[in-house]
Amino acid sequence: MLANNLSNDFSTTSPWLDCLRKIQEKVGPASYETWFRTTDLSLSSDGQARIQVPNQFFADFIEEHFSSLIKDVLTEASINFSSLSFVPIQKDWKIVQPLSEELVEAQSRKIPQAAETREQLHPNYTFDKYVVGDSNRMAYAASLAVAEAPGKTSFNPLVIYGGTGLGKTHLLQAIGSFAQTEVTAENVTYMTSEEFTNQYINYVVNKKDSTSFYRKFLNVDLLLIDDIQFFSGKPGTQKEFFRIFNKLLLENKQIVLSSDRQPDKIPDMMDHIINRFMGGLITDIQPPNLETRMAILRKKAEIDGLSLPDEVVQFIAGHITSNVRELEGTLIKLIASSSFTGRDITLDVATELCGDAISRKDERVSVKFIQQKTAEAFGISPNQLSAHTRKRDVTLPRSVAMYLCKKWTKQSLRTIGLDFGGRDYSTVIHSFKKIEADIAENQELKSKINAIEDQIRPLL
Repeated sequence: MLANNLSNDFSTTSPWLDCLRKIQEKVGPASYETWFRTTDLSLSSDGQARIQVPNQFFADFIEEHFSSLIKDVLTEASINFSSLSFVPIQKDWKIVQPLSEELVEAQSRKIPQAAETREQLHPNYTFDKYVVGDSNRMAYAASLAVAEAPGKTSFNPLVIYGGTGLGKTHLLQAIGSFAQTEVTAENVTYMTSEEFTNQYINYVVNKKDSTSFYRKFLNVDLLLIDDIQFFSGKPGTQKEFFRIFNKLLLENKQIVLSSDRQPDKIPDMMDHIINRFMGGLITDIQPPNLETRMAILRKKAEIDGLSLPDEVVQFIAGHITSNVRELEGTLIKLIASSSFTGRDITLDVATELCGDAISRKDERVSVKFIQQKTAEAFGISPNQLSAHTRKRDVTLPRSVAMYLCKKWTKQSLRTIGLDFGGRDYSTVIHSFKKIEADIAENQELKSKINAIEDQIRPLL
């Protein structure tokens, strides 16, 4: 397996490492970090050269964009081969730290005046400050590819989805920052779906002119919209978004979107919008594994000029498992306490200060988990809980699941309603009150709900 320090690798005699040195010279540090860091070469006795990669996404992308380059480099290195293929392989690939001289230098350059949304992009949300692991490598690789060549890849639109606090906003803003700094896109616009909706309503209601809103996007080269799930149930906003989306796509302008779920799982979203999403790349971000969580903590501490003991890093990463945002919040709490009290951050101090956060329920007690356990208890499919039907064998378990979600999760009523087929928050309230009243009189129902709650409590 390739070591993470490429300069050390190049001093070895491995023929593939020599090839990688030449590849890095030709494609640059950023593309090398993204596509070639976790690769290896296998050469059979009959001359079949196989480039080993982490997954099929890497195999397809490298074959499409770099196969000719690799053949040339293999030939330059006097490696005889009869065929070249790209093979996904399960391997202990090390975490890719996307740090390169190219990105560091890019951050120090002045952002061109043509960029209109500098103030909307957070200075810490850049590619070199994003920690890459197995849970987000594909999303990171696609994001960097789009940032380097907006509108010129097959990833248009690019849709990144995943749970709260996993780094979707970071990637969207990193794309915008890179495009502005490297001037790969002249006009970059970043906004949340709520900002898009509010601005559209303002133009329609106050200015009586939706055309002016449409004109705002005529010269956009790169459009980044966060949290598109909040377009759900807003047909007017969806129509205007689709109009703008179509115009930009036809002109090969880049569109990048984020969502907290797969686009086809967003309720009350127009089918033709979903179909257009399918024409690009849809990739997810999963919760980070232990190794990645530790790397994230070290990177965030490094940015803040803090050196954390390994035992503290392991303790926090081992207990805060749900998302990156909670990891960052825990670290901020430690740093603040250390600065206020002058105490060193030891394991005892971390245990004392973070006990409340660590003891809280994590994302395992999710709406999805409760839906699954409720459906099992009533002998139906979890998908039926989101279906638009009023059959008693579905409406009762649906009400029970909503009741349990409100009781045991921290999700808002609106978010819970969205996860049950786009129902209104008032439906969640009604279901909660109904079940609360029913269990006071129905012992059988109470016993069934208690059995479901017995599966929830161990996760708290």
